[in-house]
Amino acid sequence: MANQFSAFIKKKILGKNKNLISLDEPYEVMRRLLKGHDITGIIDAGASNGRISKRLLRKFPAANAYAFEPNPLYTERLKQYSKEDSRFHPQFLALSDQEENTDLYITRSPGTVSLFRPGKRLKEIAPQGSDVERLEKVRVVTIDNWAERNGNLDIQLMKFDIQAGELKALRGATHTLKHSTLLVYTEIWFNCPYEDGAIYSEIDLFLRKYGFILYDIYKPKYNSNGLIMWGNAIFVNNQRLGI
Repeated sequence: MANQFSAFIKKKILGKNKNLISLDEPYEVMRRLLKGHDITGIIDAGASNGRISKRLLRKFPAANAYAFEPNPLYTERLKQYSKEDSRFHPQFLALSDQEENTDLYITRSPGTVSLFRPGKRLKEIAPQGSDVERLEKVRVVTIDNWAERNGNLDIQLMKFDIQAGELKALRGATHTLKHSTLLVYTEIWFNCPYEDGAIYSEIDLFLRKYGFILYDIYKPKYNSNGLIMWGNAIFVNNQRLGI
């Protein structure tokens, strides 16, 4: 029903010229794009309470989901979920382009926790939750090294929601991107509110070097002045999916 409504709205408002910003439901789009492919490994980076992993496992029931979440707020809930579903594997680690112990900025709002220091614009977006309460030491790994240590796992789908850390995590996944990944679903920042955080154009240029192209953009968000801040995007491996 939701897809029929979206199609009606697009036809009435946009006519034949579809806007770059999609009205489609991205998880159903991912299921459709990956239909006919064996999806055995999913990375959910920034898993929080595991709800997105659950959604992805419903779309891809033959897969295992590896949920990366360094925020200790969610540890017990993710452990419990792993007992309920053998396909769900919590990883209490952060992702980047090198392996080390580093600081995680724990903010009052769990949704703004990041490896990157909050900047001034974050206060505009989340005035009640962007204050840093403390720093938490966390273990940071690369996707490539982690996958090798765990039996050279094949990862066909990667989802990122790690508050401006997406580019660094992708830089630590070059072998995986070249070897097995079909689709990347990631948060993108057009005007980043974290110090030294990556913006959309950097992610796009990086992924293109590994055969990925932008498929569509979803759920854009704006600040109070109408400035576009962030959204989500699907990137697909053009050659492997034939798009």
